[in-house]
Amino acid sequence: MGEGPDPTSRDGLDVAAGFSDSTSSSHLMTITPPDRVSLAGAGRRALFLMPVVAALVHPLAYLLARYEWHADLLTHFQEPALVVTLIAIASTVWRQRKLALALAVLAVWQTTPLLRYEGANPVPPDRFAADRLRVLMSNVEVDNEDPTRLAELIVRERPDIVGLVEVSEAWLAGLAEVREQFPYRIESPAGASGLALWFRQPPLATSPAERLVSGGWPVLRATFEFAGRPHELWLVHPASPLRHQRRRAGNPELDALAARVRQAGGSELVVGDLNCTDGSPHFGDFLRVSGLRDGRLGFGRQPSWPTWSPYRIAIDHAFLSPDLAVVSRRLGPDIGSDHRPLILEVAPAAGTAAAMKAVTHAPHRSS
Repeated sequence: MGEGPDPTSRDGLDVAAGFSDSTSSSHLMTITPPDRVSLAGAGRRALFLMPVVAALVHPLAYLLARYEWHADLLTHFQEPALVVTLIAIASTVWRQRKLALALAVLAVWQTTPLLRYEGANPVPPDRFAADRLRVLMSNVEVDNEDPTRLAELIVRERPDIVGLVEVSEAWLAGLAEVREQFPYRIESPAGASGLALWFRQPPLATSPAERLVSGGWPVLRATFEFAGRPHELWLVHPASPLRHQRRRAGNPELDALAARVRQAGGSELVVGDLNCTDGSPHFGDFLRVSGLRDGRLGFGRQPSWPTWSPYRIAIDHAFLSPDLAVVSRRLGPDIGSDHRPLILEVAPAAGTAAAMKAVTHAPHRSS
């Protein structure tokens, strides 16, 4: 007669398989298919790597910014880049200590530029000189149809010089009453590329609107007297990087301006909407070549654009030669533009008055 299956054999289908009526379901083991395990692991690795990869975007953009305009755009967003790096550090500090340490070095590199404007004023005004010059510069925004608030600001601040960017014929007409307070004017109303310089006192010399590079936007230039010395003033507005003529490597307008300022070699003051922040390597190139100083040093970052956003970047600037000191630098109120106005007060730098006095009273040497 045939016998039934051996309960101890591997082919047993009965209690020999390890299942009994008394076995609890809590002892059963769920086996995840291998494809699901690998998919879950890949997902975790992706979540781990995402903030690390995102943190590397900013430094890579900085390295490529001189050669690719898209990369240059990314360099302007310094604070968000730092936040991404800090998130990457938090996601790696317990699992990859060495990677977290490398990211911490990156965070220090990103933090340093954000703090450079919080120190003391590096060039204090001369305590023996009472001369003061106030300059008000504003990108009015060509589509802004309300000149009233800017007119009121000019009347309230009483600047010696006014510089207007994106000015049009309509804007000049809207500011006609306050414009009469500045009888000496250089104007090139042309909408988005329009400029105007107004003076209360007659400048020593003026130049018509000039394009420093082919296809670039114009600049205005004038020489004026302040504290017994001639000074050259530039009002500038390089084209936006989003416009077709700027969609190429480098920043030729800013490079040309820096070269012209360096060539002039005198006392220089440059104001305007540069469409560039200190996060871009082009900004540092401009300072290095021109020999000028960022007027924000000692006065904070002062982000000016865009007014409709809670996060703003600083693209409205004032740069000075070493003989000029910043007494105050601040942003004005909302005037209906997407830019905040810039109000700058300058004085002779420390030691300038004494140097001028020494030159004036130097004994004449006969040949």
